Amino acid sequence: MGYVAVKGGEKAIKHAISFYDKFLDFFENEGIDKKNFFVIQEILSESSLYSTNVTTNIFHKIGGDKFASSFFMRSFRSSCNNINGKRAIDVNKLRIIRKISSAFKNVPGGQILGPSLDYLVKVVGTLESVDNFNIESFPDTDIISDSILESFREKNLVKTLPKEEDPFDITKIFPEPPYKRSAVLQMMARGETGSLLAFAYTSMRGYGDVHPTIGDLRVGFAEIYLEHPFIGEEVKVCEILLTSCEILSKFEKQEDGRVKLTSGFGACFGFNETKAISMAIIDSALYNSSYTNNSQDIASNFDIIMNHIDSIESVGFANHYKLPHYVTFLSDLKVFENVLKGGN
Repeated sequence: MGYVAVKGGEKAIKHAISFYDKFLDFFENEGIDKKNFFVIQEILSESSLYSTNVTTNIFHKIGGDKFASSFFMRSFRSSCNNINGKRAIDVNKLRIIRKISSAFKNVPGGQILGPSLDYLVKVVGTLESVDNFNIESFPDTDIISDSILESFREKNLVKTLPKEEDPFDITKIFPEPPYKRSAVLQMMARGETGSLLAFAYTSMRGYGDVHPTIGDLRVGFAEIYLEHPFIGEEVKVCEILLTSCEILSKFEKQEDGRVKLTSGFGACFGFNETKAISMAIIDSALYNSSYTNNSQDIASNFDIIMNHIDSIESVGFANHYKLPHYVTFLSDLKVFENVLKGGN
């Protein structure tokens, strides 16, 4: 990946590679085996329960089965109390460790490569070439920066969907059509990464028409606040690692006659850029009719997306075939034998 826009060139790339290793070491000290770091990130999201310790323990106990881990995590989640209602997280207020934009060379605050191996191909040799590379001190102050799309929104250049005053909660009620966007984003946020990627890829390849440019891709820590039950004030209870992505794509004429850029959004628990990008692509396909170019478009079909991306549902359906199906098969066999005998 020849990322030539990065200020500092090869030095910045070496910093990103060195920081990547130190980043994994940090989480290993927190109890996450760094060899399984990104699998744990996927499970956190698919289970919709942010608990690195519980996730890691379950993952190890069942031999590293990602799908089973997500199932047990979601089962565990159903036994937890749901307190304090809903709290919105503003991704513009993430304590950033990584922020890039492929749509713009220069962005406010600069391109922040953070911990990443995306640029390894630019370094001659292997990781050994950076083994002794000392990373410069990361700033003591938090890095907080708005998405570059905010400046476009201020100028009313980006299509904006209506804001929901009362977001849907898919953990309490399974959504039915017509689906609220909050429900769709939640379903994708806990959807299986591979499924989301596959559906997004169908649109990128031509069964749809989303070929986006990443306006803002960020990974960072979000502070979580809840209302204290005794003093009634908002208190910080923890920080969670999030990935979010906003994409920009072609323009579209609106009902009022104005032409605006279309966008898509995705966000999920943990460090999972592929999932966030895939979510943003599907979000674009679902809510921008200009991306549907034939009857075979899959990513813009709400029912297909809402009912086919959940790992628990799909794995459960596939594995249920291991259970006895004697009666149904014998019934089919009787029909088959009748046909062989010339019956109807």
